[in-house]
Amino acid sequence: MLRRPRRFVLFAIATVLAACAREAPPPDPRTPAESPVVLAVAGAANTNVSLAAHGQDVVATWAATAGEATNIVAAISHDGGVTFHAPVRVNDVEGDARVTGEQAPRVAIGRDIVVIWTSKLGGESHVRLARSTDGGATYQPAITLHALHLTGARGWASIATDAAGVVHAAWLDGRDTMAGMTHAATPGSGESHAMHGAMRQDIFEATWRPDGSRSEVRLAENVCFCCKTSISIAPSGAIYAAWRNIYPTDIRDMAVAASTDGGRTFTPPVRVSQDHWQIDACPEDGPSTVVTSDGVLHIVWPTLLEGPNPKKAIFYCWSTDGGRTFAPRVRVDVGDEGEASHPQIAAHGSGVVVVWESAHDGRHAVDAREIPAARAGVVTPGRLSSPSGDGQDVYPAIADANGAAVIAWTRKAGDVTTIRILRR
Repeated sequence: MLRRPRRFVLFAIATVLAACAREAPPPDPRTPAESPVVLAVAGAANTNVSLAAHGQDVVATWAATAGEATNIVAAISHDGGVTFHAPVRVNDVEGDARVTGEQAPRVAIGRDIVVIWTSKLGGESHVRLARSTDGGATYQPAITLHALHLTGARGWASIATDAAGVVHAAWLDGRDTMAGMTHAATPGSGESHAMHGAMRQDIFEATWRPDGSRSEVRLAENVCFCCKTSISIAPSGAIYAAWRNIYPTDIRDMAVAASTDGGRTFTPPVRVSQDHWQIDACPEDGPSTVVTSDGVLHIVWPTLLEGPNPKKAIFYCWSTDGGRTFAPRVRVDVGDEGEASHPQIAAHGSGVVVVWESAHDGRHAVDAREIPAARAGVVTPGRLSSPSGDGQDVYPAIADANGAAVIAWTRKAGDVTTIRILRR
């Protein structure tokens, strides 16, 4: 039974939820909702939501900013995203979070709930992590995933947990920025560090075990420096990390590295697709991955679609051989007239569902497509969620709750920002 912690009195949900929801018959996972649930911390800007699901349990985590202080909060649903308990604060240090569009808090749920975010107090960037062992009622004091007092920026983290409760996290890290002025890149990273100098970011993966022991490995050097990362775990225990890499010269394509020994070592990065997006800047738009029950790795990402009117588009492909090779890419946002960005992917039945942000004529909407027979690359047309009123819908997230696609996003309407969650 979920315990009701004292800190519940600090927060409020913008939508009144039925107190008897957990006593009612469980909802049919195939039944879509007609309108979204609205979650918010009163008096705060609520932004940058992430989702995770395990069975009928769905956890939403996001940033709540009031004045100069940003906290990370999380709310849990036990009925597949139909209703949610009031949010609780995750970070134990008041106002320590630093959140931007692609640098959102991330959450994983399995035996426990684990939330990761970037903290920046006293001028130092830290990747922080907190665990809940009581179903999201309370969170233990946070730990820092790396050594303290490191120089440089870090964040853009991703997280996954395995069946044993082992946590795997990936993030970008600028601790060796100055070394990048003189040292050559590790094989596989694509170019010399000197090309970016003070902007250098490497990608790290850390493993945190329930007994408190931790380990860390550098996956690649001098990667694209402010795109989100993604990490996924296969039923076999294989771990996949994905990021936007830099290839000669200033080409920023997707890369994946795999581990089959619990995160102790990873393969050299494999280029997912030859997109040839050449840009001397960070697109601030990274990949998303998921591994389905058959062990297939699926990845979506944005890249530049060239032509008379170049714009970003969303592409998808998969690997059936442990990330060694990838199928040819398939465009997902066909029929979307806007510029597509910030994709997320989740397993859904025998296929996957992809969500993204679509910008068209000054309006930002959340769009989604189902790929029911994933490896066939057949994309189902039709929007699963759309804007309403005068608001802007940005930075979507998605999770699968026993066959229901649960989609979340940030709604901006005037000076008010809330979190919207919809079952489809």
